[in-house]
Amino acid sequence: MKALFACGLVCLAMMTASGQENVRFSVKVSTDSVLFGNYFQVQFALENASGSEFTPPAFDEFEVMSGPNMSSSFSMNNGKITQSVTYTYYLKPREVGNYYIHPASIKAGYKILETDAKEVLVVPNPDGIIQNPEPRQKQGMGMDDWFKGFDMMPFPDWFDRLEMPVPPQEERIAPPKSKKKTTRI
Repeated sequence: MKALFACGLVCLAMMTASGQENVRFSVKVSTDSVLFGNYFQVQFALENASGSEFTPPAFDEFEVMSGPNMSSSFSMNNGKITQSVTYTYYLKPREVGNYYIHPASIKAGYKILETDAKEVLVVPNPDGIIQNPEPRQKQGMGMDDWFKGFDMMPFPDWFDRLEMPVPPQEERIAPPKSKKKTTRI
């Protein structure tokens, strides 16, 4: 019994250790240069670990338009488990210049992980051009993406000429009008 318990503990430790090998904490910026007056997206993603005590960098040079917006995903495919937690911010620069998104930190297990610093160049915008940040690439294919795929499918020519058969309808015959007998008094 003790041997079975010890074997279970060893297996659990191996699973935990192998799961911790692929742990990543990264930062992604929607653009490395932005026109002044526009905002951009910054995402901090923790992959393949549970995290706590997320600490974002100080965004002193930026106005935080939105955030932190947190999303998480979990999937199991053929016994392989993947999970991620993403913290998203939308930032608007206060002035033209060269700025850095400083590292964020998060606690994963017994380790504290930090992201790299990212450089963002804010350039003048004399024409007042408005840009929207690029949306994050989806991990999987959602229903909207599935239906959009039909727009690009080459259907045969006969598909447009296809007519659906209409079932024959019975001719309705109006019921005969009943004659009412009236008696005058």
